[in-house]
Amino acid sequence: MPKLIITADDCGLTEAINQEAGELHQRGYISAASVMTNYPAYEHALALFRARPELDLGIHLSLTDGHPVSGQNEPHPHLLDEDFSFRGNLSLYMRSHFFSASAAAWIRNELDAQLRRFTDAGLAPRHISTHHHFHSIPLLRRIVHEMAKEHRVIWVRAHDFRANVSPHNFLLRRQRQLENGAFNMPDYVMAIQACMNLSVADFCARITRLSGTIEIVVHPAPRDDPDFPADWHYGIAPRRAETRFLIQAIDRLRDLGIIG
Repeated sequence: MPKLIITADDCGLTEAINQEAGELHQRGYISAASVMTNYPAYEHALALFRARPELDLGIHLSLTDGHPVSGQNEPHPHLLDEDFSFRGNLSLYMRSHFFSASAAAWIRNELDAQLRRFTDAGLAPRHISTHHHFHSIPLLRRIVHEMAKEHRVIWVRAHDFRANVSPHNFLLRRQRQLENGAFNMPDYVMAIQACMNLSVADFCARITRLSGTIEIVVHPAPRDDPDFPADWHYGIAPRRAETRFLIQAIDRLRDLGIIG
């Protein structure tokens, strides 16, 4: 029987998203929350979730949305637009093949600064995930894994795309663990965003056929969010649809005895 971690991503983006994640946790629909600390609502998220010690609280590192927080004197042109916001995920993936040593150092300093916002609040992240899954890039994965060891996190999101339980992955395999065992990685990751064309029954059937630990990722959203960034590529409506899908799927998994 699989073991499930159900993670709300993009917490910290707005206070309304934080509240929705908190309500989902209270109702038993999520077990983890991943907080972006380069958005203004991160402080609200950490304060809200601090009172929930049973919630698996971690950091959602970002290099593809929002602004950097490190205040480095030399904003790196490979990573930032003219308004000093991060370039999109396509740019990051393409440029990562040509990153210089200075770009790698800049990234390390920025990710350290994002994580320090978490620890400066007196909280230790239990897990690390990355926005747009950028730690699938080998150079960035090494940095993320080094940080995970330094901060003694318990687990890091699976990085191998072959461990992604999606309708389009015909090469599915379990995530390989690190030999040194510094932290764990879920065996599989299953993003609801990529599975919205499935029926709830098919989604749940895919879960029941697997063994090991499966991280289910949802992008929660309330019915109304006046603070949601207008320029975000993934809006409130599809996030709300994900939330409804999650609730139906978890209810079905309870009926099947997968979740107690």
